[in-house]
Amino acid sequence: MKPAKQHKIVFIETDQTRRNYLRSIITSWGYLPFSFEKETICLDNLSSLNPSIVISSLLPLERAFRFVNTLKTINYNLPVLIISDDEKMYDFININGFADVPIVKANSGMHEIKKAIGGILAKDEKRKTIKNFPLIIGQNYEMLKIKKIISELSQSKETVFIKGEFGTGKEHVARVLHYTSAARNSSFVKVNSAELTHELLESELFDRCNGGFTENSAKKRAGFESANKGTLFFKEIDKIPAALQGNLLYFLEADCAKNKKHNFRIIASTSADIDLLAEKDKFRKDLYFRLNTICIEIPLLKNRIEDIPLLTDYFADKFCMEFGKSYYDLSKRAKKIFSSYHWPGNVEQFKNVVKSIVLQGNEDGLIEKLGLSDKMYKTTDLFDYYDDIYALEEFSDIKNYIKESSSVSLKDIGREYTARAERIFLKKALEQTNWNRKKAASALNISYKSLLNKIKAYNLI
Repeated sequence: MKPAKQHKIVFIETDQTRRNYLRSIITSWGYLPFSFEKETICLDNLSSLNPSIVISSLLPLERAFRFVNTLKTINYNLPVLIISDDEKMYDFININGFADVPIVKANSGMHEIKKAIGGILAKDEKRKTIKNFPLIIGQNYEMLKIKKIISELSQSKETVFIKGEFGTGKEHVARVLHYTSAARNSSFVKVNSAELTHELLESELFDRCNGGFTENSAKKRAGFESANKGTLFFKEIDKIPAALQGNLLYFLEADCAKNKKHNFRIIASTSADIDLLAEKDKFRKDLYFRLNTICIEIPLLKNRIEDIPLLTDYFADKFCMEFGKSYYDLSKRAKKIFSSYHWPGNVEQFKNVVKSIVLQGNEDGLIEKLGLSDKMYKTTDLFDYYDDIYALEEFSDIKNYIKESSSVSLKDIGREYTARAERIFLKKALEQTNWNRKKAASALNISYKSLLNKIKAYNLI
């Protein structure tokens, strides 16, 4: 009798005591556990282990986001279980459409974790490995709206119009629309609109609509025909010659577009101000209205700077995977520099910078070569220090200060707290400017004289 398969379960747990406990419990359930403290080491070993499930246990929120995104890119169908008490994790899973990623609260008990594992393994194990699945990365408000629209369109075949400047990721969004729809197993066919000719349009579209194909057209129609039941993506639709726009409109309106034999979704994109072109009669209004059924507008990268750290991690992991390199983290300094740059080439330019860093393994050298440096952002911006305020060791004895004082008013406590915070901000600003007092004063938005007085008062000389 063939022995039952012993499922491999990989899990991340940063706390050693809890890691040992989980390992022993999972073993007692009859599974084969592999535990890791760091995500990078886990990802390096993931392919060779080929686990049945990956568990993310109580990771900090941003690290959990990154880990799930990377796992979904490596293999979209790889079962993932999240152990988290953070409500934002539920929002992240829902808005990204990860319906197959269950979350268990840490205080639910081990029986809930066991139940969740059993539920995942009970499903069909013949899951198809889907690598390099396109994901929308970002928690910016505009990007969340785009994710929501994509989720709502998963069962639809409506025409979608994608607007955005060069490099914002219009084709990527089109592919996400395709792969999250029922047409995901059919072809995604890209048409470079500027390359369309009258002959090609006739052979690819018109002949099909009329129900007949000439010998020559049959040879040319394979590209569009392969989009059957899939997606036909017109890149930079505004580049279609004016003489062909009427032909394309006829095709879109023709009955054959709804024929089950040629059943595909149309997605079009543009980097131009298409509204202005239509207004000036440089693009057919009726064609524009026909394409603009549902519109997605992608923001510039400089308008979604809060997504830069997550994008940095995502692209770093993606290219490490593609090039067979060990997974690693780009520095916090690099992310700050990236977050301050205006990125004229948008996500496409940013992606290529991260790719170069991964390939060359020289973060500092490449940043300098590209003309990016610490000077590109305000290293002494007070916002850089907010993270430190939440866990400052110098505030830990405030309660002792209160106990030791026989009579302390709220004003006294506020004054003491403010003084300690001021001292820390002053010290940080001075360190970040290599003790250049004029720069520190400018960064702290105080006069040079006030800075000197505070340096003396807080004994920072």
